[in-house]
Amino acid sequence: EVSLQALDARLLMWKIRGKIDRLQLPKPKCVIQFILNDPPNETANYWLVAKPGEETDLCYTDPKFDVDLFVVCELRALTSAWMGHSTFEREIDSGRISLTGHDLMERTLTKWLMRSSFAEVAKGAQVEQRRAAL
Repeated sequence: EVSLQALDARLLMWKIRGKIDRLQLPKPKCVIQFILNDPPNETANYWLVAKPGEETDLCYTDPKFDVDLFVVCELRALTSAWMGHSTFEREIDSGRISLTGHDLMERTLTKWLMRSSFAEVAKGAQVEQRRAAL
């Protein structure tokens, strides 16, 4: 399972692959390259290829398609935002996630990249912790 305690880029990307809402993508075919910085490990590259009527493909090697959107990020930041411990907006504002490429894809990231099903549970737990601290 994806967690902040045991970061796993491949597992995270596999889970994200299944949470792309192709109907919300601004183009019929989209290629998104994730460049994950995970010190002290090497930078890892992953590509998501979304086509109409097909499951989103996760590629570990360059599929040789033009990339529509580059997502450069820290593995911990992407994991945190996807799991609901943070938000994509907060991680982008902090510079831990940066987007370059297709303008509409950048602006609509949170529409087509759905968070983990557990994200709302994490958000609810954070609210309860804040209430308990008051």
